[in-house]
Amino acid sequence: PPAPTKVKLTEKKIEILEMVFFEFDKAVIMSESFDLLNQVAGVFKEHPEITRVEVQGHTDNKGGRTYNMKLSQARSEAVMLYLPNAGVEPDRLEAHGYGYTKPIATNKTEEGRAKNRRVEFVIKGKSRGPDGKTVIETPVEVPVE
Repeated sequence: PPAPTKVKLTEKKIEILEMVFFEFDKAVIMSESFDLLNQVAGVFKEHPEITRVEVQGHTDNKGGRTYNMKLSQARSEAVMLYLPNAGVEPDRLEAHGYGYTKPIATNKTEEGRAKNRRVEFVIKGKSRGPDGKTVIETPVEVPVE
């Protein structure tokens, strides 16, 4: 039987259903995350219309802002560098570390901090039509005053 899926495609994201694990305090992907990232690569192969994905790195709020920005950037780059080895064209990827600027949970509990330490795959561009040339860029959300 096929391995249980760890990835699902939504309108705006390639959602991963488990964490990407890194060595503590480093941008080194642990081997238990290779299968997950190979499944992410599979989504790219099955969906050539996805032309651009931002690999986002996020941290919790432990440690300073500069440290977390550097760590999250390095980790997102590590993931971005892994995916071409699994068959993803490098020009479909960009890496961006957000540090702790975009939490999805509270940083006041260990459970919340664990949720904030994450990698996300946000779809930034898609092509449309058989020519594959018409690109739909994800609109920038402008806050309403």
